[in-house]
Amino acid sequence: MPEKIHKLKWMRKVGQSVANILKRLKEEIRPDISGKHLEKLAIELMKKEEVCSSSLGYKDSFPSAICVSVNSELTHGIPNEKKFQEGDLVSFDVACYVKNEKGITYHADAALTIIVGEGDEKKKNLLSVTKNSLHYVIQKIIPNKTTVQDIGEMLEKYIRTRGYHPIKEYGGHGIGEKLHQEPFIPNYKIPNKGGIIKSGMFICIEPLVQINDAKIEISKDKWTVVSKNNHLNAHFEHTIYINDEEAEIITNFE
Repeated sequence: MPEKIHKLKWMRKVGQSVANILKRLKEEIRPDISGKHLEKLAIELMKKEEVCSSSLGYKDSFPSAICVSVNSELTHGIPNEKKFQEGDLVSFDVACYVKNEKGITYHADAALTIIVGEGDEKKKNLLSVTKNSLHYVIQKIIPNKTTVQDIGEMLEKYIRTRGYHPIKEYGGHGIGEKLHQEPFIPNYKIPNKGGIIKSGMFICIEPLVQINDAKIEISKDKWTVVSKNNHLNAHFEHTIYINDEEAEIITNFE
């Protein structure tokens, strides 16, 4: 089997597993459960899917199998026992890997934000804009022509023209044998940010969006990224395969 087809087979497998896990976690969200509850469920689902967490032990220190971030927490949240409340914004980021018969790892990564119970229109609109910005850009990618700069510019324009603010410190990335690979894919335009999105690539596009253009900081746990002044955030992500004609989502949890 050609190497390209072999890799695609394994990436599709782990991508589908990540999608299945996110679907189930999304169904589980309700008031009075905790991020720790979601993590325990995710671990059970990973065993069932025969995949492993890419997050647990990341950089020799991340302590959890998934990331769970609530309200002003933007990303890399560590699941805890605090119960969700009606109207909370909860983001969960699931990254998993499989190993082939030669021991080579293949990773997939995806994230979504959901409202616990009923939310107000402000929260619903934030989620809608963030999610739609991701799908808008995916549909606009032209293999072997679109650049990293193009993606950042399209994301920023889509988000800002709707009154929201893209996070500049974090963004998407290449993926495959490692969880995070080149290129870094920003959520805003960086002039002269080169790199053509070529057929055969696997990338993650990852809009992280704020209601207000607030500064961010790392919390005392050294992982959780939070918006100062308790501003709300949303986060969506897909792993995408660039085929010869278009960008194909391989973590489709919708």
